[in-house]
Amino acid sequence: MANKNIIAIDGPAGAGKGTLTKRLCEHYCFAGLDTGSLYRAITLCMIEMEHDMDNINLEFAIELTRKLSDTHKILEYAKNPQIRSQLTNKYVASVAKIPEIRDIMRQYQVDFGLNPPNLEDGRKAKGAIIEGRDIGTVICPDAPVKFFITASPETRASRRLKQYIDQGETANYQDVLASIIARDESDKNRATSPMRQADDAILIDTSLNNKEETFQFAKKVIDEKLKIVLE
Repeated sequence: MANKNIIAIDGPAGAGKGTLTKRLCEHYCFAGLDTGSLYRAITLCMIEMEHDMDNINLEFAIELTRKLSDTHKILEYAKNPQIRSQLTNKYVASVAKIPEIRDIMRQYQVDFGLNPPNLEDGRKAKGAIIEGRDIGTVICPDAPVKFFITASPETRASRRLKQYIDQGETANYQDVLASIIARDESDKNRATSPMRQADDAILIDTSLNNKEETFQFAKKVIDEKLKIVLE
């Protein structure tokens, strides 16, 4: 039987989707998928192969995406910290907006939601949490729980700057802020699956809440909508 315990989490970069997803997965024994990391993984792989990212060869990019998806190696690349480097950030929007790549990734994400993999400790996942930009609107429009996580561009830029510094990279706040704003515009205005809040998604602004407050609020909503037996 296909999994029905699906939580869709959407929102812009740096809003706190990943932090919330990880915490909720640990609490509910759900499998989590950061769909943004999939596009970053493809981008990083292309960069490491020294592909010309300023003039992307569509045929090459599409075939590479199929191979990474079919072999599940995309999940290995998604664990590489370099997927969040400044260089990857510079090109990921160009990769993510390619319709054919989004089609391949859409099916990958749908399959994950319907048939979530076992947890790392071997236990069967009780559900799936999928985060991205179009999960509640395109990937899992029938998900019983949907959140849209946001924060001000300034808040998100500060978080991303700290992330770069922690990784040992040199970065400038104004440059990071400009990149965040540009990525938002690209995500909202792309022709295929633009980022938007689903009509039935619950909005959470993490500029106003700390991590614990955000988790407790989301947990309350999930407990009301889903009947999950915790062990």
